[in-house]
Amino acid sequence: MPSPASAFRLQKVQTGRVLGPMDLDHLKALANQSLIAPDDLVQVDEGPWQKAPEVAELEMIWMVEPLDGPRYGPTTAGTIAEFLQSGQLGGSELVTHLRTKETYTVTEFLEENRRRRDAKLKSRTIKLEDAAEPIPASPASSPAFDAALLIVTGK
Repeated sequence: MPSPASAFRLQKVQTGRVLGPMDLDHLKALANQSLIAPDDLVQVDEGPWQKAPEVAELEMIWMVEPLDGPRYGPTTAGTIAEFLQSGQLGGSELVTHLRTKETYTVTEFLEENRRRRDAKLKSRTIKLEDAAEPIPASPASSPAFDAALLIVTGK
């Protein structure tokens, strides 16, 4: 498991370009902005290269099944939101969690993620009243996720 001070490098397999070193937060941001493909490679602290979905901290744990095309993934919740916002997904495609096999439509998936994020934020807000130190914001929150949910639900 990488430490918070680990240095990560990303190799874009399609072009061979290597990006980094960068910290984990930067790498996660790239993954959630649909900038890391399932076949891209990640190196942690000069170690061996591994496929991006094998880096557990990236949470590339979702498969997308389009209505008219090949399956895509594993990928992140942020990427699914980006794909919906950009029009690459319409909302009725299926999204499956690799470990639990939970399956949702893209619309249901985004609504469920919103509910979970809101519950987590509410829990943190309650704890914040008693906390002496600030609690960092949830990494699941993203403008793309919020915009995609707005497109789907109108909320």
